[in-house]
Amino acid sequence: MMRPAAARREAIRVALTSAWMVIAFIYLFPYLWMVLTGFRRPIDTLTMPPRFLFTPTLDGFRSIFREVGFQSYLMNSIVVAVTATLLILAVAAPAAYALAQLRMRGRLFLMAILVARMVPGVALLVPVYLIASRLGALDTYGALIVIYTAFNLPFAIWLLRGFFRDVPHEVREAAIIDGCSEFQVFRRLILPLVAPGLVATGVFVFIACWNEFLFALALTNTHAATAPLSIVGFRNEYGVQWGAIGAAALMISSPVVVFAMVMQRYLVRGLTMGSVKG
Repeated sequence: MMRPAAARREAIRVALTSAWMVIAFIYLFPYLWMVLTGFRRPIDTLTMPPRFLFTPTLDGFRSIFREVGFQSYLMNSIVVAVTATLLILAVAAPAAYALAQLRMRGRLFLMAILVARMVPGVALLVPVYLIASRLGALDTYGALIVIYTAFNLPFAIWLLRGFFRDVPHEVREAAIIDGCSEFQVFRRLILPLVAPGLVATGVFVFIACWNEFLFALALTNTHAATAPLSIVGFRNEYGVQWGAIGAAALMISSPVVVFAMVMQRYLVRGLTMGSVKG
């Protein structure tokens, strides 16, 4: 027979597990509903009460590829998000390394970086649009890549600085004594040591660029329009194509979900290190 203390611990464990399962269900239910919508017929989507058992169809997926040309939107998102992510990492890594070495003198600049990150994107939408229009950069990859880089660079620097500060100073000092230049220390010793941090930062930045909607809507039309914008086209004077919206949302979110799951351990490390040590 189980002792009272052991029975109490078992009851607490069961209660906590049940609570986490309920929270997980509430959190994941919108995504589950989106997946179901992608495979439903319109009549099943609008039926009340909602149907969880139905005959699945691929009409929504056929619609987004045949009628809207979803593949071009998807390719635009890949080009813009991947290029912006690589550019951000290339600039943020040496900047974060320098800030990690500056110690006290870098704090003021670091605070300026955070303030720049706090500015809401909608406040800069009009000037950014006017500048892009004057430069003839509307509806181009370059405009989106520059904007995404500018907005996500402060966050990447802040996050990477935590990883660089985690590297023991003895490593750098020993390399300097052995005759390495600062650039050689950074490239040959420090970068390999913070590779998990680079991956984690790259994942966060890629997700932010992939999901961005506001500037993509304002700065692009057809040539450089990204995947999130394709969903707008499924709402017209004839109604809302819920099946196509569900299919497009599933196609847009799936790469990010798979990518985040593969890099899960790096994401956890990035959250715990970059945020705590910032």
